[in-house]
Amino acid sequence: MPPDTLAQEPLYVVPLDTAVVGSCIRTYDEVDSTNRIALQFGGDGSVFIADAQRAGRGRHGRSWHSAPGLGLWFSVAFDQPVDGLMFGACLAVRDALRPWIAAQIDWPNDLVAAGRKLCGILIERRNERTALGIGINVCHRPGDFPPELRGCATSVEAASGRPCSRAELVRAVLTALDEKVIVLRSGGVDAVRQEWIAACGVIGRRRRIGPLEGRVEAVDDTGALVIATPAGTRRVFVSGPNQGGGA
Repeated sequence: MPPDTLAQEPLYVVPLDTAVVGSCIRTYDEVDSTNRIALQFGGDGSVFIADAQRAGRGRHGRSWHSAPGLGLWFSVAFDQPVDGLMFGACLAVRDALRPWIAAQIDWPNDLVAAGRKLCGILIERRNERTALGIGINVCHRPGDFPPELRGCATSVEAASGRPCSRAELVRAVLTALDEKVIVLRSGGVDAVRQEWIAACGVIGRRRRIGPLEGRVEAVDDTGALVIATPAGTRRVFVSGPNQGGGA
């Protein structure tokens, strides 16, 4: 059966029972980047969904593979910075995926299943406007990925062995994200950060990040790793001001 499309999933445009996220939902057949549109048009809580992206972006300027009909590629705009948004977004996606798969957060902002990436998150800011981009591989089979990604990427359906409706999943993500945004805007940043740290499970483990390798002793208030190395303690920061992994 061919993968579903936006036109076949009317739940994409059904209003959500949310307070902030989903104040307006716009869908597109194809765009260059949903984050670019979110930064351009804004509207607090507005959601921009594309069936395909020509120029999806990941961390450190990398491209993000956004095939039509197979995944969720969307961005949420906020009219002002949301402290702790990266933490809350990772947790929201993890929670929304639970009916299909037990995904893990891979520091700082990827979600993986059996060690393979299935979701990336990218936060970009322009002036006072923030765009939260989320890319989730949903219906991909192994052959749907470019050859260079087949050994490190997966999808919800490939990892779970079960069908997953993109319409149901995007509603679950946006609903869970709304709950986290309300907590963050109410002063609950530290509680959300602590939950994210526990979910990352990096403290006490050895990590190699670029040329740096050592044991993770802590995660600071910004989400940076504090790593003990033979040369002393080092901090590995989340890339900023643009933080993220792909949309």
